[in-house]
Amino acid sequence: MSEWLARIGSPSDVRSLPEEALPGLCQELREDIISICGRVGGHLGASLGAVELIVALHRVFHSPGDALLFDVGHQTYAHKLLTGRRERMHTLRHAGGIAPFLDPRESPHDALLAGHSCTAVSAALGVLEGRRMQGHRGHVVAVLGDGGLTGGLTFEGLNNAGGSHLPLIVVLNDNQMSISANVGAIPAMLRTHEARGFFEGLGFTYLGPVDGHDLGALIRALREARASSRPVVVHALTLKGKGFPPAEADTQTRGHAMGPYEWRAGKLVRSRGGQRTFSEAFAAVLEDAMASDSRVVAVTPAMLEGSALNALKARFPDRVHDVGIAEQHAVTFSAGLAAAGARPVCCIYSTFLQRAYDQVIHDVCLPGLPVVFAVDRAGLVGADGATHQGTYDVASLRPLPDLDLWAPMVGEDLAPMLDTALASPRPSVIRFPRGTLPPLPEGVAEEAVPLRGARWLLRAEQPRLTLVTLGPLGLAALEAARGEPGWSVLDARRASPLDEAAVLEAGRAGPVVVAEEGTTRGGLGGAVLELFAAHGVLARVRLMGMPDAFVPHGDARAQRAELGLDAAGLRRAGRALLEGGGR
Repeated sequence: MSEWLARIGSPSDVRSLPEEALPGLCQELREDIISICGRVGGHLGASLGAVELIVALHRVFHSPGDALLFDVGHQTYAHKLLTGRRERMHTLRHAGGIAPFLDPRESPHDALLAGHSCTAVSAALGVLEGRRMQGHRGHVVAVLGDGGLTGGLTFEGLNNAGGSHLPLIVVLNDNQMSISANVGAIPAMLRTHEARGFFEGLGFTYLGPVDGHDLGALIRALREARASSRPVVVHALTLKGKGFPPAEADTQTRGHAMGPYEWRAGKLVRSRGGQRTFSEAFAAVLEDAMASDSRVVAVTPAMLEGSALNALKARFPDRVHDVGIAEQHAVTFSAGLAAAGARPVCCIYSTFLQRAYDQVIHDVCLPGLPVVFAVDRAGLVGADGATHQGTYDVASLRPLPDLDLWAPMVGEDLAPMLDTALASPRPSVIRFPRGTLPPLPEGVAEEAVPLRGARWLLRAEQPRLTLVTLGPLGLAALEAARGEPGWSVLDARRASPLDEAAVLEAGRAGPVVVAEEGTTRGGLGGAVLELFAAHGVLARVRLMGMPDAFVPHGDARAQRAELGLDAAGLRRAGRALLEGGGR
């Protein structure tokens, strides 16, 4: 039964509680977080590890007058519970509900929209300088965590902040983890006496290390930092998953991101589907490729778990490289591998690849190096929401010269696409969605290597309309077209370069609906329109895809239906186009 948490309506209530109430408040916060994640899933481990730290921050600082900027939203469920959102936390990650990460539009206590790591120091320094210019006296705190010191942007911010002499407070929530264990020299150094010299050399006063679960020690350190007139680092040692035995015992991820679960007979039972995912299927074909060719290596920026690479790391420990939360480094490291004759496969989420766009262009495509990008979570991602939607990879990568951009419709496409990419002398991308593998449709055969171009899933003898799709949307298009006289379905399979002959055949036959799970601005639809314009094809075309807006969190299947990216929606679009209602 909640005693203290029920009294908290805002952070000011944390400051008014008696000192002896704070451990009980922390316990109640943990119970709420465990209960909420049990019902709706979420980022359990990091939030459990940061409970005392967040209580101490709200005890010492006055949000939102004092700005608290968290490096990632993973660690902030206690912050949400203490800032007026407790009654709605059961809606976490659901459409219209509490956001999965931090969002200033949701609460003024969220000083920074934080879904990706390594942003807090740079943004906090900007906030501090901006406030200083306007005469604002409030404190600014950047809370690093979950691998924030493995990414280069953090060091750029620390370098600038240390030289600024401004009283920025950096709190390092050091739990030795990103999603899985941190890698590299910096995390190892943090657990030695050299940490003090490192931060002091950058121009910071160093306080710590502090036991991140000792409220008294945390509050004393934060009060000392608040009184400083120069940059300060408070180094707090925490345990990811603290207070939840299954997470504490999980040495790989400590309960980083969990689906709904429940206790049965004293044991944790997680709700899992038994169906294989695209990520797992790609990892399996990559393992086969690595077994048959010693030149093939895998690179990932702290996504061993998410990209299903743990088994590969165990089998090929020297050929699977987790480089930490360092997407730019991952891409250029892959370029160096390729330049030396290796065949690197860079496994990265669509949303994280955005952070390394310059490196893709200048370090991979410009020299024409044969790096393969396995772009996971392409398209709608569901509960992770706007910061993680895989919206822009096709539109951003399609214009790059001499790059092959593949998209499998079903799991059976993955092996021939990877084999084709590994055999190519130029860069390649294989984009695939979050989710389970659909079955291979009847009448669609597995294809031998090398791949041909686009494939007709359905080809009408007397064509009236063609649905042109990319990725698993081909299955929805096939369902939509069955029973519609004269409808064809063309699976483009490659957004760049297009199979021009097949797409032109579709446009010359009649109206075309182009459907993709990505932005329509510059995506596959744009490529089709450019091709038609170049060849004088005057077909009527309807573009279907993700809107010109950031798509929030929600159920991905429901969002597809709302956007018309399911069989019913594609059928409506095709009929409207034939009736003259489309563009």
